Amino acid sequence: MARKEESQAVKAFRDAKTGKEKVYSWGSQTPGRDMGGLYQALKLFADKAPWLIDTYAHDPLADIMDRGVLDRKTRELVLIGMMLVMREPGGVIAHVANGLAAGLSEEEIIAVAECACYEGGKPMVVACSEMLTNAFEVCKNIKVYEPNT
Repeated sequence: MARKEESQAVKAFRDAKTGKEKVYSWGSQTPGRDMGGLYQALKLFADKAPWLIDTYAHDPLADIMDRGVLDRKTRELVLIGMMLVMREPGGVIAHVANGLAAGLSEEEIIAVAECACYEGGKPMVVACSEMLTNAFEVCKNIKVYEPNT
């Protein structure tokens, strides 16, 4: 069962029916975040092959949240680390925004980058620094979001 603080986001995920609605529902984790850029990046699949959105993004995340095993902060720390190692700047921004909204500090996020750098060496240090500098700038106005429980 979803943790109390995530029940609204899980409901938004489950209520979304079209590919576009599903992409925009991901913003329920960080209210006020503009999802238009992500939708534009995924427009082809959201509009013409929504099953790809369901299979590889929407349904797995909704299921992870619905099971409630990981709290928001832990899940976002794991996902930030994965996006850094995969060198996926858009994913770094998305999960830094979600992490900040969940109450993560920049120090906690940087600690995850240290783990990524430890495994990836000097090239990873440069890549992580660039991606996090950009993510922190893009997400500078994100506030902790505490949904009505």
